[in-house]
Amino acid sequence: MVISGAGKSLNDTKIIKGVSLHVPHNSIYAIIGPNGAGKTTLLRLMMGLLHLDEGMIHFTGDEQAVSVLLENDYLFETKTGWENLQNFGIYLSVNSSLVSATTMKYAHLLQLSTALDKKVATYSKGMKRKLSLLITLLKDSPILMLDELTSGVDPESRRVMRDVIQLLKEEGKTVIITSHDLAEVQKISDWIAILANGTIAEIIDNQNFKGDLEERFFDVLEEVR
Repeated sequence: MVISGAGKSLNDTKIIKGVSLHVPHNSIYAIIGPNGAGKTTLLRLMMGLLHLDEGMIHFTGDEQAVSVLLENDYLFETKTGWENLQNFGIYLSVNSSLVSATTMKYAHLLQLSTALDKKVATYSKGMKRKLSLLITLLKDSPILMLDELTSGVDPESRRVMRDVIQLLKEEGKTVIITSHDLAEVQKISDWIAILANGTIAEIIDNQNFKGDLEERFFDVLEEVR
């Protein structure tokens, strides 16, 4: 996926300012930045939930099929985990056999197998987040966009979801994430874009980056002030 000169204003305020970046196929690409930097707006532009004012976003080949996980969990609290999967499968036009196969494949990895018969209202924050991730996987899209996947969840849930994201990459998928958790980003990402004041301040090749991401992050923010 290639973004070129992307710009977006909301309520007469320029939020995204000439952003250009290339997300390599079959990579884990993180977008980080302080509050108000434009991370969620940029991700929503990439998702197609907002329209560009200027610039372009280009998907190559079959990459136009995208699955999205928003920051908040939108689940049916009075239904079981399994009923949520079935209902979202219908909404996403995924046939029931594929819903079952995807659930069988990932529920164990996400440590949800024994919880799917329980009502979502009884789930912890981490369990709800893992169920939301499982729902996102139902369409088997080549690109996944995950907004603040691990926000507010326990360390074990973060580890489990990190392992699943690594597996998705091994299966050939491209995963784009936004996060405030810099330690988690450094553990999992191939590429890291630092967004500040609506522009890309720096892009880090994390496979060759040997420093401390948090330290570099604050150095970059200081440089662009």
